[in-house]
Amino acid sequence: MQTTLLGLAIAAIMALIAALAAPLFVNWNKYKPQFEAEATRVVGAPVRVEGALDARLLPAPILRLHKLSVGAPKDPTKLRADKLDVEFSLGSLLRGEWRATQLSLDGLALDIGLDRQGRIIAPSKGEFNFGALAIDKFDLSGRVALHDEASGSDVDLEGLDFSGDVRSLGGNLRGEGHVLLHGVRQPFRLALSKAGEGEATRLRLDLDSAQAGAMSSSLDGALTFDKRIPHFDGAMTLAAAGETPWRISAHTALDPSGAAFTQGEILYGAEATGVKLSGHGALSFRPAKLEMKLSATQLDLDRAFGETKAAQGRTPADSLASALTALPALPWPSRIEAVADRLTLAGQTLSALSADLEGTKDAWVITRLAFSGPGDAHLAFNGRVERGKGGEDFSGPLDVKTSDAQGFADWAFGKSDTARGARIPLHLAATMALGKERLRLDAMQLDLGDNRFYGRVARTGKKIDATLRSPQVDFDGLADVTRRIITWREKGGFETHVDLDLAKARILGHEIAPLQASLSSVTDQPKKRIFDLNVRHAALAPWLKPQQVVSHLSARLAVSDDAVSLENFSGKLGAAPVKGNLSLSRQGEQTLTGNIETDALDVQGLMALMLGADDRAMTDPLAQGLVGWRGAMAVKADKAILPGGMEAATISGTAQGDGTSISFDNVKGTIGGGAATLSAVIKRSPSESAIDASLKLEQADASALKYRGLQLPPGKASVRMTLATRGRSAAALRNALSGNGVLTLTGVQLPALDAAAFDAAEKASDDPAAKNKMESVVATALDRAPLAVASVDVPFAIKDARMHADPTVFQSDAARATISGSYDIPEDQGDLRIGLKAMSSAMKDAPDIQIFLRGSADRFERDVDVAALSSWLSLRAIERETQRLDALEKLGALPPPRPAPVANPPANSLAQPEQALPPAEVKIPGVDPRKRQAMPHVPRAHPSSPGAQLSPLPPPIDIKPVPGAPRPRRSSTPATTF
Repeated sequence: MQTTLLGLAIAAIMALIAALAAPLFVNWNKYKPQFEAEATRVVGAPVRVEGALDARLLPAPILRLHKLSVGAPKDPTKLRADKLDVEFSLGSLLRGEWRATQLSLDGLALDIGLDRQGRIIAPSKGEFNFGALAIDKFDLSGRVALHDEASGSDVDLEGLDFSGDVRSLGGNLRGEGHVLLHGVRQPFRLALSKAGEGEATRLRLDLDSAQAGAMSSSLDGALTFDKRIPHFDGAMTLAAAGETPWRISAHTALDPSGAAFTQGEILYGAEATGVKLSGHGALSFRPAKLEMKLSATQLDLDRAFGETKAAQGRTPADSLASALTALPALPWPSRIEAVADRLTLAGQTLSALSADLEGTKDAWVITRLAFSGPGDAHLAFNGRVERGKGGEDFSGPLDVKTSDAQGFADWAFGKSDTARGARIPLHLAATMALGKERLRLDAMQLDLGDNRFYGRVARTGKKIDATLRSPQVDFDGLADVTRRIITWREKGGFETHVDLDLAKARILGHEIAPLQASLSSVTDQPKKRIFDLNVRHAALAPWLKPQQVVSHLSARLAVSDDAVSLENFSGKLGAAPVKGNLSLSRQGEQTLTGNIETDALDVQGLMALMLGADDRAMTDPLAQGLVGWRGAMAVKADKAILPGGMEAATISGTAQGDGTSISFDNVKGTIGGGAATLSAVIKRSPSESAIDASLKLEQADASALKYRGLQLPPGKASVRMTLATRGRSAAALRNALSGNGVLTLTGVQLPALDAAAFDAAEKASDDPAAKNKMESVVATALDRAPLAVASVDVPFAIKDARMHADPTVFQSDAARATISGSYDIPEDQGDLRIGLKAMSSAMKDAPDIQIFLRGSADRFERDVDVAALSSWLSLRAIERETQRLDALEKLGALPPPRPAPVANPPANSLAQPEQALPPAEVKIPGVDPRKRQAMPHVPRAHPSSPGAQLSPLPPPIDIKPVPGAPRPRRSSTPATTF
């Protein structure tokens, strides 16, 4: 363009000189053909002036051309201008020198480019020696359009404005101006120098942005043309000032096919402290692609970022997000490989840093970014960096492995003030989306120690939202991690919402299966953090038995430096509502205080929890349980389920722990309408656990006192009892149980002890058909009515888990029952003996009916022994018969003996020989001693004598076995009462 413009000016001057002989006032337009012909010869391309042509010689030669064009209409390159003004120095012309005082070109429209072979499309060189020309002031304005036939690309430089000068000796040019690039004003400085004809042109082009922080660039080197193909060889620099400056420089060899970069250097940050990488690369124009390889031995990002205010207080995660989203947009597809032996970031040294990036003008693709960090961590990810309305975003798969999760977290998110715990391995795999103040982990799988989580985590600004699922989580093992997360959240001032869906969770040594809950931060008060806690479902087995599930629980969770509090919680425990307040101190000796109100309380499960025996075998040593707890807890319950299924109502009391024991003082409630008071102490020593308790119950409904299938009979009952035990396991505590007490029964109705059973036995003894079924007859008669007793005290004692009650008399007007028995708790076997004696005048001398109850607490079997009573009734019948015979003898009316049967004598007949009787049978009594006395002789009447009458003999007597003989069959009865 420079050559063309100068050629036009020279052609104009030549035309002026040729017209010096003309008159002073000349119509210069008629000389257009001469001017156009001379300009075409000098420029080497068709020149046409469509507008006016003005010229003058004095006081200085001036030429003004309007509507000027250079080049044929169909030429790919041409020049058009609205006006060209040239003023020459008259003195220089008179000395034979070509010197223009000023050359101005307005309304420039220049189209220039490269053909498919990379050659400049320009007019042929003219005949004038341009090296002899100089221009003191050179101004132009307009636009320049650049074309590349090989790629088909066009670049329009609108708003071009340039001012400079052209010196002689090869047409050296220098000046400055500005142009619009993509609507942005881009200042530049241009300098061209050439030593002589055939020498390379020295080019220096500097682009300085008018916007703060925008990119600037410069080219400084030699420009040559080989068969009209341009070549540049020199230094190229790209830089940007701002809060974090950067610079890229390299030795560049540039031609229409591309560029090669050697001795490259990238500086990020200040010159003295910034990050520097060196490398080489190449830029291909056909097709367009940039490839670079960078490396560094040592990179210190702490020192580089420390010089900028924005970098202060950043975590490595923030720095990584800034670095990924700050990748500059390049106009060509790019591939960059970078490696570094060591990298210092956040006080830690990372090693083996490698990164592969592929970029376009719209997005960067990170095919690989990996390094090794603290805790033997290995981090690798890849993905895309895209530009959207909210800024740049990175998205892609992430993989992190480390043997020290806490150390890695302290480095990545900032150190916490909590003490360092044990090393826990971590493996995180997720799809990461990263942007400015944005982080999202989708399809996440996190292995933390022996715990595995699935779900997603999203951070937007100061808000964190997490959804986590897990088959099993041990929060006890993650206590240190949890504390560090809370500390980090507090330091960062983040609002959090965490939703948990855990198939099994271990807390305080116990399992919750499942646990479904959510936790949301509400606000942070001075020295106090507030959260909303919602538990949708939590099965607290075996804390409160499998059927006891906590659901629909909501509470305000308050965390301060001194305590963690669960305020005004309410929900359901199983089907029963539960509410209260809890507070756990965090400083010094931790204490748990509060109050709990519920509809139902499982005492056995609660005791197992306190003793640490809930999830262990009976013979295993007890765990810590809650014996180490310190504090005080007030408990209220509408009812309590006691061991064995007995229920207590309106329970209230306070439990206190001092670290080595738990005491229950003045626990009150009602059992069967009677007032109950309990005091107990659970103590723990290094060798064993000990329990001491005392119970007092007044005027309760006796039938409400039960243990599984065992139940006291109707009436009123009062109990005073003490218990004590010691041992290392649940089995040892059970087997060492001891104590004593008194059971007082008032107005009691002892079932199945009807005194009319004696009358039934007597009646059956007189009936030959019922005599062999006496036991069944008596058992049926016993069940007809209870034995009413006004009042009785039953003392009992427990030793080595065996309860024993000495014989106790229960007496009424009709009968008296003597009851004794025992129950072996470990063997679950009971033995009860009842001796029932008639108190009526008719049967008061009769032996007792013996009743035996044996079995487990769920079912007792009853034996009714009437052998003694049966024998007694038989003897009494014999005695009565003897008395009757004696009376007959006295009256002389003794009948003749009954003839003995000839065959098949009855088994119990008196005629059977004594030796043939079983050993257990009662022998026939001998001759009555009274018969040894002299009896008056009474002549026996002959049967045939008239008037002789004989009384018939009584029927044979069936003698029952004596006590101790084999018992007849048993009758089974469910042991619902005793």
